Amino acid sequence: MRIPRSASADPDKASRLSRAWQDPAVIPSPKKSPTPKPKRKVVVDDFEMMRVLGKGCAGKVLLVRHKASASLYALKAITKRHVLAHQELQHTLTEQAVLKRMAHEAKDPFVVKLWWSFHDKENLFLVMDFHPGGDLATQLARWGRLGRDRARFYAAEIVEGVGGLHAAGVVYRDLKPENILIGADGHIVLTDFGLSKEFPRPNNALDVTSTFCGTAEYLAPEVIQGLPYSYEVDWWSFGTMLYEMLTGITPFWANNHSDMYVRVLQDELQFPDDKAMDQDTKSLIRGLLQRNPALRMTESRIKRHPYFSMIDWSHVYYKRYIPPYIPPIDPSNASDTQNFDETFL
Repeated sequence: MRIPRSASADPDKASRLSRAWQDPAVIPSPKKSPTPKPKRKVVVDDFEMMRVLGKGCAGKVLLVRHKASASLYALKAITKRHVLAHQELQHTLTEQAVLKRMAHEAKDPFVVKLWWSFHDKENLFLVMDFHPGGDLATQLARWGRLGRDRARFYAAEIVEGVGGLHAAGVVYRDLKPENILIGADGHIVLTDFGLSKEFPRPNNALDVTSTFCGTAEYLAPEVIQGLPYSYEVDWWSFGTMLYEMLTGITPFWANNHSDMYVRVLQDELQFPDDKAMDQDTKSLIRGLLQRNPALRMTESRIKRHPYFSMIDWSHVYYKRYIPPYIPPIDPSNASDTQNFDETFL
């Protein structure tokens, strides 16, 4: 459940919304169709709606087929009325901007690819790659916890993906299992950048913000306390998620948010007695869950930690490691959605 997001005043929301989404063909043309001449604006009727993959307060994600190329995509439809009524314009524009930035730089293989963004009278649309393996949250719900090798594999790719965002000047701020997609090949992809923070300069010590946003279970102490914070918040979320992948529960879980925040700020980090974690794993998680962000492990130290001693990071980047888990997908059905939460199908 997502916590309330901070609001920003914007007296000219509606006109800014339309201006910001005026140029729909923002990214290279689709996988199978040639570049049209002259360039024609993409519209929602260019896609055949197939089924719902997920729903949220602001809209839904649909599996669609591009009529001209027959390629499958995930189309995120965001309701303008909700965006304006809940003062979430900046979140929507940020997601589009982050996806554009990452697609333009083309340096992070673990960030979902944006193909088009456009709008009609009622909705804003983002067209992205479809990843049929579902998300990590669904996998955790089905399996309870992940084995050591599988957790380490995902952890390494998440570190590489988050590091790529930071190198591009983006603080994720919403790293959690629901936002980790699994591709048909078993590799992961990061998605949903509505809560991200973009900085003009990449990974600079002066890049700080103080907005209270994110998802309760994965919030760093400095966010909860309302202190200025920066890229380090993502590594706290990563530590929380690694703990969850190995145990099936977040380290400071409580039945309500206020108790959870108190636990994050005060409780001692404890590990289960079932030997799910060796000493190297515990050492890494302790380093990631340092309450003082100045002492918290960040990318360079994480990559050198003994937990990843067998990892060649260039192999991670180029996806040379064989995934320990390949999602079951019907080879005769490109639109197979068996790996998604059945609530939405």
